[in-house]
This record gives sequence, structure tokens and C-alpha cells, in this order.
Amino acid sequence: MSSRTPSGRRSQVSPRTAGGRSRARTGPAYPGYEPDPPRRGPHLGPVAITPLRVTLLIALVGGLGFLLWAVLVRDQLQVPLMATGFAICGIVFGVAAALAVVSVVRSGRAGRDGTAVVTALFGGLIAVAAMMALAAAVILGLIWSGSQGT
Repeated sequence: MSSRTPSGRRSQVSPRTAGGRSRARTGPAYPGYEPDPPRRGPHLGPVAITPLRVTLLIALVGGLGFLLWAVLVRDQLQVPLMATGFAICGIVFGVAAALAVVSVVRSGRAGRDGTAVVTALFGGLIAVAAMMALAAAVILGLIWSGSQGT
């Protein structure tokens, strides 16, 4: 079987320019399609590793560790130590909830509605955790201030 047409000319699947490059269409495959921009910086799966996220993770692990230590230590200062641990965790969760709000707005503007909804739900749960931790810190602080002998 020959690759020549009945007129004797050779058929070309992709016409080429004089420089040997293809004349094929170089635009996107679908109208309105834009490929994602290349990722910058280190990533852990789809999550970018940023200095703020690393700082929050360290603060959360430190706060939870401090809270665990305060629960296990039987001392006069156990209640204020637990209040401090809850306050640290509450602040970290509050900052994470604020970051979730920013992410929801960015996802909504970019047209990623599913990501925006899931992030809003997750951010709401984080905000509830922040309020609960801060409430526990306030309650333990009130217990500590009320237990002082006058």
C-alpha cells in the first residue's frame, strides 16, 4: 500500500511549513479552556506549603501538646495552663477560619464553585472549633479567678 494519492502526489496528514514545523492549530482544544498556571513553590499533594500554614501547624501542634501536658500534670496551675492551651488552639483555629474565608472568595471569583462550597463548610467547622476553644479558655479563666481565696 502506497502513501501516494491517485494523482501521484504524496498525502500529508499534517501540512508542514518550510522549516518543518506543523501548521496544526495551536489554540486550546475547547473554546474557553485555559490550562491551569504552573504551580510555584513546594506542595504537599494539592496543598501549597506556605510559611503561614507551617507556622499555624507548628502553633496548633504546640498548643495541643501544651494542653495535653496541662491535663496530665496535677498541679495548682493546672487550670490556667489548660486555659492557655485552649486559648492558643482557639487563636490558631480562628486564623485558619479567616484563611478559609479568603480561599472561599478566591475560589468563587475563579468559578470553582465546588471548591468554594467545600471550603466554606470546612471553614465553618474550623470557626466552630475556634469558638469552642476560646469559650473553654474563658470558662477556665473564670474558674481560676473564682477559685482564688481572698
